[in-house]
Amino acid sequence: MAMNKQIRSILPKPLRMQLFASRFFFYLFLCFLIAALAGPRWGIGQTRSEYRRAVDVVIAVDVSKSMLVQDGKAGGHDSMGVTEGVTRLQQGISIVREAVAALGGTRFAVAVSRNRGIVAIPLTWDDGAVLAFLETIGDSSLTGRGTNLESLVEAGAGAFQPSRLSNRALLLVSDGEELTGSIKNALSLCNQNNISVIPILTGSDEGGPVPGSEDIISIRDAQTMRMAAGQTGGIFIDANRADAADVLISHLRSLAAETEGSKSNETNKERWFVFLILAIIAYGLSKVSLLNLGSRK
Repeated sequence: MAMNKQIRSILPKPLRMQLFASRFFFYLFLCFLIAALAGPRWGIGQTRSEYRRAVDVVIAVDVSKSMLVQDGKAGGHDSMGVTEGVTRLQQGISIVREAVAALGGTRFAVAVSRNRGIVAIPLTWDDGAVLAFLETIGDSSLTGRGTNLESLVEAGAGAFQPSRLSNRALLLVSDGEELTGSIKNALSLCNQNNISVIPILTGSDEGGPVPGSEDIISIRDAQTMRMAAGQTGGIFIDANRADAADVLISHLRSLAAETEGSKSNETNKERWFVFLILAIIAYGLSKVSLLNLGSRK
């Protein structure tokens, strides 16, 4: 230390100032570098959002023989002007088709059931494919004997993805008649998986003859369908209402509104780069301070 002081004492004052400046900026460089490595944070950083898909919808369609009874009144705008004498199947399909067309950006799936429920179209963003399939089952091509609403609802419930964060709605298109199974068992499954069942009741209270079995009169079962909505937190929709499609669309949009916002986490903004820049500047100044030393004598 004494020797360093002696050396500095014999140096010209400009050189001593340069050495002092170089040493000072180098120490600043070390301080800023250590601060940068510590990762300092302050102030409000950018909001980090976790966007969730608002609502997933599974359309469960009863395609039993009774759904061909022509006692329905078209409740949707997708009925092409026909308001009387449509089949129960056409009546329900016209309403859900209008909902699919109106709710862009929503994932849909389709399940059908005669004696056993199956998932015909898994959850998909392709609403065009869903609309095309619904159009194919609007006639008698897939209908058959027997109604098993339990199997249909269970198949529809199985179409949802367990890990997906979203509201879940199952549209049950049916006249409510049950020949086999017990829908109560399937509703318990829906409750366990937070699935709200939205029954769309087709047909009339007076009923009508089943095609091919005119001696059999099929009457819709409103009580069963209302019970399905009540037990799962859904809403009951009478397909004979003129505004049935509008009611359905409005409700599905309300489910979407509950989750379409972002889940925000505000964090302090990272500031380490500020100290890194200052460290680089300080290091550069420590070198610049010595540039003229070699030319001095």
